[in-house]
Amino acid sequence: RKASESMHRHGELVNGLVYGILTVPAEGNTYLRHLNIVSRDGFAHAISRLKLLATAHRFARVRPEVRSQLFWLLSELVKVSAHGMDQVVLALTRQVRSGDVTQGNVKLCWLMVRFARANYAWLSTFPVLVATTVYMLGRVALDHSRIPDLRAAECELAVQLLRERFHECCMIGRDLVRMLQDVARIPEFHDLWQDILQRPQSLSPLFAGIEQLLRTPTPPMFLANRITYEMETRLRFILENLPATSYSRNLMWFVQRYLSTPESESLFSDLIRYIIGVFHPSNAVLASNVVPRYVFLGGLLRFIRSPVVAANAKLALFYDWLFYDPKSDTIMNIEPGVLIIAQSVDKYTFMTALFIEFLAYESDAYSPELVPAIRGSIGLAMQDAVEKGVIPSIMPIYEHLRIEVDIQQNLYHLFPQLVPPVSEPALSEASADDAGLAKNDGAMLLDSTDMLLPAAVDSELAPEPPKPAVELPLPIAAPQPARTVSATPKTLIALDPVSRMFQEEFSISDIELASEGPTDAENTNGISDTTEEGGAPEDAALVASAEPLPEISVEQALEDTSLWLFGSTLQTFVDSVAAAEPDVKQIGRSVKEIVDMFAQSEASISAITRVLASIFSDSLDMEDAETNAELAATGESSDGLEHDLLHYILTAAADYAHTTNITNSTQRVLQLLVQLTEAKVDVGFRWLLHSVVNAGKPVQYARYVDQYAEGTLQAVLVRDLGVLQGQFPGLFYAVLPQIYAAFPDAFIGCRGVVKSVVALIDQPQVYRLSTLIARGQLQLFGHRQAAIVTIIGMALESDASEQVCFWQLLNAEVSGDEVRVAGIACYLLLEKKLDPASNSEAATGLLTHLKASSPTPSLLKSLFKYVAATDNSDVGVNFSGNVLTAWLRTSKAALLNSLSEVAPSALSADMVQSVVSRWLERYSQQLDEKDRYEIQQALVPKPTAPAIEVPNLSSVERSSKHRPVTRSQKAKEDNERKRRISNSQPISRQQSRQEIPKRHKYNSVDSDSNESSSDVPMTRGRRRRNGRILTAGDDNQSYQSSPILSSASSSD
Repeated sequence: RKASESMHRHGELVNGLVYGILTVPAEGNTYLRHLNIVSRDGFAHAISRLKLLATAHRFARVRPEVRSQLFWLLSELVKVSAHGMDQVVLALTRQVRSGDVTQGNVKLCWLMVRFARANYAWLSTFPVLVATTVYMLGRVALDHSRIPDLRAAECELAVQLLRERFHECCMIGRDLVRMLQDVARIPEFHDLWQDILQRPQSLSPLFAGIEQLLRTPTPPMFLANRITYEMETRLRFILENLPATSYSRNLMWFVQRYLSTPESESLFSDLIRYIIGVFHPSNAVLASNVVPRYVFLGGLLRFIRSPVVAANAKLALFYDWLFYDPKSDTIMNIEPGVLIIAQSVDKYTFMTALFIEFLAYESDAYSPELVPAIRGSIGLAMQDAVEKGVIPSIMPIYEHLRIEVDIQQNLYHLFPQLVPPVSEPALSEASADDAGLAKNDGAMLLDSTDMLLPAAVDSELAPEPPKPAVELPLPIAAPQPARTVSATPKTLIALDPVSRMFQEEFSISDIELASEGPTDAENTNGISDTTEEGGAPEDAALVASAEPLPEISVEQALEDTSLWLFGSTLQTFVDSVAAAEPDVKQIGRSVKEIVDMFAQSEASISAITRVLASIFSDSLDMEDAETNAELAATGESSDGLEHDLLHYILTAAADYAHTTNITNSTQRVLQLLVQLTEAKVDVGFRWLLHSVVNAGKPVQYARYVDQYAEGTLQAVLVRDLGVLQGQFPGLFYAVLPQIYAAFPDAFIGCRGVVKSVVALIDQPQVYRLSTLIARGQLQLFGHRQAAIVTIIGMALESDASEQVCFWQLLNAEVSGDEVRVAGIACYLLLEKKLDPASNSEAATGLLTHLKASSPTPSLLKSLFKYVAATDNSDVGVNFSGNVLTAWLRTSKAALLNSLSEVAPSALSADMVQSVVSRWLERYSQQLDEKDRYEIQQALVPKPTAPAIEVPNLSSVERSSKHRPVTRSQKAKEDNERKRRISNSQPISRQQSRQEIPKRHKYNSVDSDSNESSSDVPMTRGRRRRNGRILTAGDDNQSYQSSPILSSASSSD
């Protein structure tokens, strides 16, 4: 009956039944029968609720049993042919995250595969759903190499759909080919790939060949399918709202959130394809200062670690160039690639050269049968970009001074209609390279290790790195016999394995080691780093005694005459490092020998620094066992047991730094580490880990800091922690307790430390740090009120997510401390005039602190003054009323006492009464009559007690008052008392009985004193005391021996 009353009632009932089905599996069949009975719209409302759940940003947090019930309900609705079910399943395919092998995502993949198998006939009736399912299964199968059962099920289903519904799958377009290239080596896909290349008619009579797919642009809905709704929202926020000068922090947070694990690297190419093919900014965004797509892509590329992933990323970036057709493709798909080539030529020439070489290589190697078509498409894409004004011309690239001849030749090779031919000598020089390209057998062995190198100042000085052969997606060519691919040679590294592209513009550490310190434009937080004591920046420039070293090659550095003491040791060491297969142990021994010779000699520190810094800058990257602790800190496993070159230098330096006496050798070695840091070698944070975390000897790091001419321990520590947090955030949070225990004075209350802690922190880390704070193993803010308010002032300028985490950590440390809470409230309410509308995170955090504290007169005064400062506006009244209501519930007695103390204080009585009255009016539903009465009574001024007048006694009287009484004076007083008694009227027996005080049951005394016993009538008879009969004589004896009576008689 309720479902028939109105559609609103019907919707409410359906909502309840759907909720019951999802959350109470035992009653699922019962609720489903009820839903089938009451549904009046063909399950349209129920399906809309399910679609809302399937598209939720927080779908990853849905409980596993609810997910299982969701797919069970979908299967049941499929049986009754409910309309709109395909849209729900499409949304669920998007919730399957690429690059995620967590238990929840793996189970979701199993649910999707089992659902598709069970409802295969229904699935086949929706072409878009078939194509989307195939694309999703092909992309996630790459991630499940360690789950063979799941991968086999995914591949089997995808191959079945492709063979039986290939015509529907062709709507995916060219990205279907890109997906199949990645999975072609999986046995289940191998035969299908060969059929597509050699027997296309066997799959579909309408399929003419692979070129047909490559000429079809991929619709945006397929590219968007590999990005979850949550990722898309956060990605669009960056690309639509953040300026180019301050987006890097959000990008780092995004990478830390979604791309921090080795398995997630496959997501890089999907993100690039989404940015290129789906997100097309409007003209308003293009005309604003919002970060351009090409800048964001350049920043994203620097986080790639693997050469294979780098090659796939470059292919995803330029994939539409290979088969561009102005009639079917859009210029927005090639605009990021054009701009990243053109805009990088001045500052990052190596990137421009890298991408031009990649395009030249792909034009010949991607598909040998389609070489003319691919070359024509690439030239047509650049020509269309020039004609439509993306760039005015490519001649600035061609004529740039840092563009070498072979790059010019590649430009002419790609765009003959846009650039002139290279001169004849240049042609002869480049002929060898062209011959090498012509001899290529078609295998896509793309070199991407150059993508991971830092930008060289002069390419002629830097030796060309070896190009490893890596296994990449299969080419589009006739099948070739399998070849043995040699492993990438191990080469010692100087830095972490993160790509250094855009290093100057997007510094990982966000801290410049220049003599001037960071400017306002470089300060991504927009915060002035001044301390409360002297105004000097905590992370100010650390200037050592030596001048900055120019960047030169290793050969030039070895020519320094001050290095003659080393003989051939340095040259042998350089040669061993540059070897194709270096002997790591031998290099470690060589480093130890060089450091020992340097420490005991008078060799120039700057000369040896130039040699080592040049080796670091020219070396390739290889992960180190120490920094691989980042994987353990983030829950991953690592097999890296080797050490890099920097590890051996630090180990040799530690032998001198741990000595009790600081000798000349110790100072020389530590100065060498300082100068290596100035030469842009990340020695600081590695020395911090080596000395404090690994060796447990903080004194080594302290002595290293002492070598700075202008740098305190706190400043150097902040710098090194910032670098560590930027490069290895998981390791940073793992070692925080040890750093705190080693340097508590420099750690506690430091703005730079807190800024590094809250940057990119997530909720699991917040919980872990809060637990450490509760245990006393970590302290961030300290008890100095000036330091706390300075840190809060810094936090007010941070991002919303950082502020939320900041207030959670502050609450974990400060909660319950009334003194610190009162100081925070006074600073925010009275000094900062807190506006909850613009600083909602700070207002919420302060509310949490105040509600957890007991009300005091000082807190009430701050609240009342805050309301007065806001001109009694709703902002102040609502904030104060929120706090007062919470106190009334938790600490009613303390609140009433504090109100009674505040009422007669220096505050205006009218102001207090006004604030309380508006509070009682606004929160009337939360207060009863008793509460109102008690609050009003607390505000009533209490009458003051009259002052007791103390008689003004003379000095003689004051002295006689405390003078001891003699026997003669006592006898005189007793006689005077007897005289007064004899002159008074006689007392009747009845009055005597009433005036005699009641005695204790064991006390037989009936009079006050022995002297007065004859004057006061007494009751005759015998009395019992302590079990015997007392006579009159006994009474007199007891009177005389009772100390109570003697004192009573003296005071009568």
